[in-house]
Amino acid sequence: MIDDRSARGTARFRASACALALAAALPLASHAQEACKPLALKNPALKLDEAYRMAEERAKAWKPDAAPARITNTILGPLKPDGSSEAWNIMFHSPSANASVAVNTFRGQLTCWAQAGSAGRMPDLKPGFVLDGAKLYAIAKQHGEKAIADGYFVMIGTAAAPSNRHATWNLNFSKADGKSSPPTILVDANTGAVEKVLK
Repeated sequence: MIDDRSARGTARFRASACALALAAALPLASHAQEACKPLALKNPALKLDEAYRMAEERAKAWKPDAAPARITNTILGPLKPDGSSEAWNIMFHSPSANASVAVNTFRGQLTCWAQAGSAGRMPDLKPGFVLDGAKLYAIAKQHGEKAIADGYFVMIGTAAAPSNRHATWNLNFSKADGKSSPPTILVDANTGAVEKVLK
């Protein structure tokens, strides 16, 4: 079961958390080290599955035991109906190195920055977990059509339940100024089934 308070907290702080995650991965952080060569993207808007494949390839080249710790888009790249975003933040963690690498896409560039330390609670993502961004957008629209009509953007991010690391996609609605709108939609990240709609 998912803790409602945890999900609501995720909704409340999603925009700021995404901004902080992006900032933490920037080269301005002196403790971060470049983990792959920057890549100019032919299309700045990558679909979720494409962005993940590119990130996973680079993370595994960095450390073979790297596993996905967090996948989000940021307010600088709202999720589009086709499942694409211009700003992905995909983090992998290597237990053997006790370090994480953040693979980011922003302004047509893909970059990778690694730093030591824990990645926090990691979602229990199974092989073949849901990476269909268009499906996630469709679910968001089905349950949050009013929020979208009111100008809120679709934000998605993986989450892990405190008790058992059960993995969900949490779908939220935010504006660039940090304002958020209900509902928060919890989708089983491994099956794609809607679990809860928190209004």
